Amino acid sequence: MISFGPMSITLLLCAFQGLVLALVLARTRRNRLANRYLALLIVAVVALIAPYIIGYAGFYDKWPWLSFTPFSYTLAFGPLVYLYTLNLVDTVPSIKWWHFLPVFLQFLADALVFPLPLETKNWWDGFAHAPIIAPTLEFATLASIAAYGTAAFRRYVGYRHWLGENRTDGVDFDPSWIPKFLIALAVVSLIWLGFIAANMINPMRDYFDQFLLYVMFSMLVVYLGVAGWRHSETSFPPMTGNETNQGAAKTKPLTSERDWAQQGQIWLNQIDDAEHWRDATLTLSSLARRLGTNTTYLSRALNAAAGENFNAIINRRRVAAIQQRLSSLDEARDMIALAFDAGFSSKASFNRAFAEFVGTSPSAWRLKSTKT
Repeated sequence: MISFGPMSITLLLCAFQGLVLALVLARTRRNRLANRYLALLIVAVVALIAPYIIGYAGFYDKWPWLSFTPFSYTLAFGPLVYLYTLNLVDTVPSIKWWHFLPVFLQFLADALVFPLPLETKNWWDGFAHAPIIAPTLEFATLASIAAYGTAAFRRYVGYRHWLGENRTDGVDFDPSWIPKFLIALAVVSLIWLGFIAANMINPMRDYFDQFLLYVMFSMLVVYLGVAGWRHSETSFPPMTGNETNQGAAKTKPLTSERDWAQQGQIWLNQIDDAEHWRDATLTLSSLARRLGTNTTYLSRALNAAAGENFNAIINRRRVAAIQQRLSSLDEARDMIALAFDAGFSSKASFNRAFAEFVGTSPSAWRLKSTKT
């Protein structure tokens, strides 16, 4: 008899919400490819939960031929996480289909058995699937998540570094959501590993003992959907591989004998004289073009001369200009107007830079300077 009880309804509600959010993500206009990878990840987790939704409702008891229905695509988790991260912060020229070859083999492991007679399926389950194939796929899934998750985190770290080296408004594009969802996936994976170990220690455990694990998968579905939707329209400037070569023909070869500190000081003087830092769209690449060099030379020279990266050098000058204006009794403009005039593109990047270089908030410093 089919009966949806508390267990099946709990998982069903979360799965339904996840599918709705996946549909919303798939239809977004910004970060389209990245959001579609995230939508596919949500669908893959929902597919993993589906057998337990119908199982707790009694579907397998009434229709045992449903066994081996190909619901499991867990080997897609890792590649989808990595490709989502890659497409969110970088440009990817093509879809790497070979990432999903293990998923196809996982599909075949069930799809080839599904149409067989029930007696044959039961024999195959006891002979090969339960003792060998299922544990192998579970451990392969966890290994895949660990490998692809590590690669995704390295991409995130590289992107953070690139923002600091090439942009002055990196705080506006910090994809801090990436490590958060990677941590969530890692926590669920560790819990999953614990359940696998418990099943190996006590083979008498049945699928009702797995309920808490699939509650965790359901929570992961909701989290990925809600948080992913919140960040779906955030535009991240992509890393490009051509910046370091721009203007290379106008500069001398990169040699260790060159006095980079002296060259950096020359460029710092040019930056100050022209007040390039007032340009809110300024990047390391655009500054290199203005100075007739490339990003590799410029970054090395500025670091040698000032001991700071591009982000710190430009924002330090912006903050100093704002401090100078705030110290004037004739300055009546509000803080945001001063920030935009100095080259900051947002309130968040202005507040963070001011606190970093001055050690206090802009309003507190203005009050103190006014009293002085």
